[in-house]
Amino acid sequence: MKLRILFCLFIVLKALPSWSSQRDTVRLFYDINKKELTTRGKATLDSLNHFLSDTTTVHISGFADYLGKRDSNYTLAKARAENVRNYLLTLRSKNMHLIADGKGQVDAVTKTPTPLGEPFNRRVDIIVTKPAPKVIVAVPPVRHEITIKKREVIPLKRPDDSVYTRIDNLPKINVGDSLSFKEFIFLPGRHFLRQLAIHYMVALKDCLKVNPNIKIEIQGHICCQYDGKDGLDFDTGKNSLSLNRAKYIYDYLVSEGISANRLRYKGLGSKEPKVYPELSSEDQDQNRRVVIVLTGK
Repeated sequence: MKLRILFCLFIVLKALPSWSSQRDTVRLFYDINKKELTTRGKATLDSLNHFLSDTTTVHISGFADYLGKRDSNYTLAKARAENVRNYLLTLRSKNMHLIADGKGQVDAVTKTPTPLGEPFNRRVDIIVTKPAPKVIVAVPPVRHEITIKKREVIPLKRPDDSVYTRIDNLPKINVGDSLSFKEFIFLPGRHFLRQLAIHYMVALKDCLKVNPNIKIEIQGHICCQYDGKDGLDFDTGKNSLSLNRAKYIYDYLVSEGISANRLRYKGLGSKEPKVYPELSSEDQDQNRRVVIVLTGK
């Protein structure tokens, strides 16, 4: 029994995110029937504080497992979320937009509940969202000068130019094969790309224009969940984050003149993790990705 508890704690500690990579979801875990922040939990929030600003929106959701009565579990989950909110308010300006709510009890996923409950469901999820620059919300038309040809002439001062090589190799793979792109980086909890990632989407559009016969399917994936479901999209309020991210790329390509008959899109949520379980921020990056499947050429 002790070994099992230690293993759960090991997974939790390894799963704590790297703030520099701006994780979608930060999680704090609790012992049975506990609502107070631990020393480790406070240290985690202290680290998170360095990446917050008064314009940041923070969604704080509290959960409880199936141990105890449902009403008591709702109160417990709400208290966990409120304690996190109150602690963040002691660190930051009260102008920061903090949303805290108790989600209540997460029912057992097994048919044989145990006295230990489910440690993963005794938690608080903290999702940080920063305002999106206008250029991300509405991708401006890209002039012909900013094409693949120009990229070959003028060296790009952006990281990981291997992304362009993979995009240019798309017509060379077999129908049914796919290319995975963790570089299509979206804003946490939203379906808008970060500014740097827009360049990769432009490169994909250029590739499709140069190769008018190829057809693709755009597949969206998310990290940080293990239930096989899709994630919450803060912009729509619906659990369709991976679908909306794939559609965002689809809509851009159509707006740039790529025929909709050549494109499909779907959201796979957390159904097909590339790495399981996620024990590091690198594992999360592998799962938070866009996959391009060649469907015809």
